[in-house]
Amino acid sequence: MDYLYIEKCVKELKERILKERVIKIYSDYRLFSVKIGSSFLNIYTGQPNALFFSNENLVSSELQGFNIIQGTFVRAVKLPVIDRVIEVETVKLLPSGSFELYFLIFELTGKNANVFLLNQKRKILSLLREVKSSIRPISRGEIYTFPPQEKKEFQELEFGKVKREGIEKNLHKFVAGISPLNGKEIAYLFEKFGNLQKAYEEFLRKHKESKSAFLYYEKGKPKYMTTFFYQSLKNLEFKKFSGNFPYTKCWEFYYREKIEKEKVDSLKKSLLKDVEKRIEALKKEIEALKSKEELLKEAEENRKLGELLKYNLNSLKPGKKSVKVFDYYTNQEIEVPIDPSVSPQKNVEKYFSKYRKLKRKAEYEETLRKKLEEELLEQEFLKSSINEKESLEELKSFLPETKEKEKRKKNFKVYILPSGRKIVVGRSSRENEFLSLKLANPWDIWFHAKEIPGSHVILRLEKGEKPSEEDIVLSAATAAFFSRGKQSGKVAVDYTEVKNLKKPKGAPPGFVVYENEKTIFVNPELFSSFSKESKKS
Repeated sequence: MDYLYIEKCVKELKERILKERVIKIYSDYRLFSVKIGSSFLNIYTGQPNALFFSNENLVSSELQGFNIIQGTFVRAVKLPVIDRVIEVETVKLLPSGSFELYFLIFELTGKNANVFLLNQKRKILSLLREVKSSIRPISRGEIYTFPPQEKKEFQELEFGKVKREGIEKNLHKFVAGISPLNGKEIAYLFEKFGNLQKAYEEFLRKHKESKSAFLYYEKGKPKYMTTFFYQSLKNLEFKKFSGNFPYTKCWEFYYREKIEKEKVDSLKKSLLKDVEKRIEALKKEIEALKSKEELLKEAEENRKLGELLKYNLNSLKPGKKSVKVFDYYTNQEIEVPIDPSVSPQKNVEKYFSKYRKLKRKAEYEETLRKKLEEELLEQEFLKSSINEKESLEELKSFLPETKEKEKRKKNFKVYILPSGRKIVVGRSSRENEFLSLKLANPWDIWFHAKEIPGSHVILRLEKGEKPSEEDIVLSAATAAFFSRGKQSGKVAVDYTEVKNLKKPKGAPPGFVVYENEKTIFVNPELFSSFSKESKKS
């Protein structure tokens, strides 16, 4: 972002925050947010930088090093140098009648962007990001100095014969406050006027008189912001921002569409990577499992060989690796492998021991397969949920902040309806809330036993998809089954789209209110019949 655009933003800052009280300061390392009056001023120091207002707090962590200015009032907002640096002066009234001054410095200088807090003597009290610089002192306790100013103002420079290409490529290298994009537009105007002085003056006139911001797109993504419509960018798609505070609103739009979208894509990619890795691992585990029938067959083979050796102990000679015995099951002579290092009785016991282990494993692997298949359904559900979320706040709910939260996310149950659609069941109040208000999509259908404690049940749908009558009945039966009305013959179940759910402020976990609901009476036993069929299939 260039100096001229920031100049327009400073005018909006003066209108919005002058004489307002500093309430609290927040940060998540890259995003600095200060509540001033009733709104939040946000400074994003990542790439690219951003400055904008929001009505809601975008950061949850308070920034302790800056809390000394809480309760101060904004006395001035200015551009102290011809650079992308904003200075906000705040004042604290003391009981003695005197006052203290503090300065917030926002350096929106690309990859080196930072926020500084200075005291009245302009010593650095705190800074957003600790960095080392060989150019100027920027550590706590040192006197703050502005970034070095190597360029000169236009009027201080002398230009010989110039060409459009030279203006476009080089003007920003010498003139203070001019960016490469500004130079491109001045070069365009030079083509029209044939005079650099006139082109520069016309450029500044348009900048000063404009009351609208412009956001340009390249390949469908936001690319540039300007303080008036640039003819040099006329071939690009653009959005125009007018009315109240157009420049900071444009920058907010840019931030949310570009920077936040990149954050969303990055977090989504990271979350999906973990889930997909687990899905692949589960598939391999399931594929590697032998069926109960296979294991029982193998167990029976070992039992049979043990029996045959038991009845032919006298045939087992020391040092031999096998023994030929008559198999009375098949009426044939077979060769049975034995261990020459142990006694005949030990050889018999080894076969019976293997028989018992395989039998236990057959029972265990049936339980393990069921457990792995259930987790696979849950992980596939998580994957589809993550894919469908589009905001950073929604995706953050998938982050395992604590072991309890991670455990909670993996405990819901997923069932497949005969139609192939999935229903998801919460199994605790917190899990119900997470499922209904975080994981589910606005168009999914929510079910709950009417006026009876029970699980939240979500019927998953594609956007715009309509459920069948059978899907509705079986989903409602699931909600009835996982409620205190389970033993009743008929249970009333309410259902509505997830978008109609709301949690009242201060309500306990899992409590929601809803509207536009329909009610259906179902038998809980319907769930038992279809869930058993699902397990068989």
